[in-house]
Amino acid sequence: MVFAQQLFITGGVKIVIVALVIAVLILLDPTYVTAYISINYEIVIIYIFSALTLLYCIVSIVMYFIMGRKGEGPSTNLSITEVIFATAGIMGWLIILGIGGTISQRTILDTGEAFGWIGALSGIIVGCFLAIAGLFALNVINEKILSKDRQMKYSGSSRDGYAAGRSY
Repeated sequence: MVFAQQLFITGGVKIVIVALVIAVLILLDPTYVTAYISINYEIVIIYIFSALTLLYCIVSIVMYFIMGRKGEGPSTNLSITEVIFATAGIMGWLIILGIGGTISQRTILDTGEAFGWIGALSGIIVGCFLAIAGLFALNVINEKILSKDRQMKYSGSSRDGYAAGRSY
């Protein structure tokens, strides 16, 4: 089974993201979540982004495995899609990082420490999503912009210009 190196690396990063998201969900203490009604919407936001991140990472890891079994590398459509989803993940987890920071500052020590750790884990998750976006953005740049095949494909027709008497 030939597995593309880029898919292998991003699959490993997504496994790390899944582990960190599970740690964030463990840090959400159910007694704290149900006791304070004023921050319920923030807890719901954390649950929503966690669920979407788990769904995205697990489905894409399965997709990478299927692509690896076929011996395919990342296509341009896959790369652009991964950049878009990784950027969405960055935005979502930056929101959670802010939520963790503000709750940790305004609550007592026990719950503040837990939400401080949620903020720290969110920062690591943002870094992982940055790595994924960077890898796939470089793939698009190397395959589509800097590729010698694409540069030479149109070089003859644009250099010649229009010639009278030539049929086009």
